[in-house]
Amino acid sequence: MIKIKWIVPLLISFFLAGCGPDTIFLRPGLDTPSQHVANGNQLLEVGKVDDAYREFVRAKELDPNYVKAYVGIGVALGKKGDIDAGMQALAVAEKMAGSALEQQVVQKGYAQLNALKHTRQNREKEN
Repeated sequence: MIKIKWIVPLLISFFLAGCGPDTIFLRPGLDTPSQHVANGNQLLEVGKVDDAYREFVRAKELDPNYVKAYVGIGVALGKKGDIDAGMQALAVAEKMAGSALEQQVVQKGYAQLNALKHTRQNREKEN
């Protein structure tokens, strides 16, 4: 009987301790603009355009001057069917692009949007 007196309170304390709030372990390396853009690009590849768009927006929130975020937003908008808004996002990225690498990323974005635009025009001609 003495053992039961100690076991019951012990079990109750374990139960109550398990009901507390979950501990959130932040992983700072995962909440960076570059990581969100990488996630967004992977999501675009598998056709999850809305999820990709959210990743690019998060990258822009973390760093409003991150050119690749604007390029991603532009491409995602184009894939969602709003090529004009995509071109506007790329125009912002083009103005912000300082390095040759950033300018290449912007040009690649324009190429993707132009390909989407031509595909759309060809579909409209067929109908």
